[in-house]
Formats: sequence, C-alpha cells, structure tokens
Amino acid sequence: MNTEILDSIAEDLFTIPPLIGRSIRRKLLRIAMAHIQEDISPPHFEIMKTLEEAGVLHVTEIGERLQIPKPQMTHLIDKLVFLEMVERQPDANDRRIINITLTSKGKTLLKKHRRMIEDAIKKSLASLTDEELAELSTSLRKLRQIFLKLE
Repeated sequence: MNTEILDSIAEDLFTIPPLIGRSIRRKLLRIAMAHIQEDISPPHFEIMKTLEEAGVLHVTEIGERLQIPKPQMTHLIDKLVFLEMVERQPDANDRRIINITLTSKGKTLLKKHRRMIEDAIKKSLASLTDEELAELSTSLRKLRQIFLKLE
C-alpha cells in the first residue's frame, strides 16, 4: 500500500470538510435562513434533520450525535416544541425517557428549507462551465460510492 497516497488522502479528508462547511454550507444556510419566518437557528435545523433521518430519538441521543451538551439540547428542544416543529413523547418502555419526534410542520419546513438550499446551490454553481460541472458531478458520485464502502 502506498503510504504517500494514504498520507495525502488523510490530509485531504481532514482539510476538505471544513472548507466545504465554510465556503458553501454557511453561505447557503444564510441564503435559506433569510426566507424562513420562524426564529430557527442552524442547530435547530441539525436537530430536525437528525430526527428526519433517525425517526424518534431521546434528547441524549440527539445531543451525542450532534455533539451538543445536554443543557443546550434542552433549550434547543424547548424552542422547537414551542414552534411546533417537534414534540415530546414518553418512551413506551421507560417512562423516565422522553423521546423527541418531528411533527408534520417540522417535516414541511425541512422540505421547504431543502428546496431553498438546492436552489441556492444551483445558483452558486451556475458560474462553473459545463466541463467543470460534469467533473464535479463525477467526483461527487465517486466520493459517495467510496464512502458507502467505508461504512
């Protein structure tokens, strides 16, 4: 195995995600957030997306997945409950555990948010040439395939 290539890949995997986060995600999130009337922050959206993917989770599980401390999680969940984006449900097996689930209002907002993000991505990428778009598309598909193999 070529350790030089592995070193290069390790460095790229370490440096590229923050670059994507800074250059694309924040910009797109600002664009999308500007069109949403509810007072919801990016961490609120991360909680809602996590619930959309996982279904029902308790507060501790959400906090662990997103690396958010429990006191902050409680505050974030309270706000989402107030806005009717999520609801608390007692656990069927352990009444001490309160599960959190996404409401239909929350699901609708996530769909609207996703469409806005996708539109913003398209606008952002419109400055690329057809050749650059094709290369990016091919590269992203390859990355997806590789990461699925690593799971």
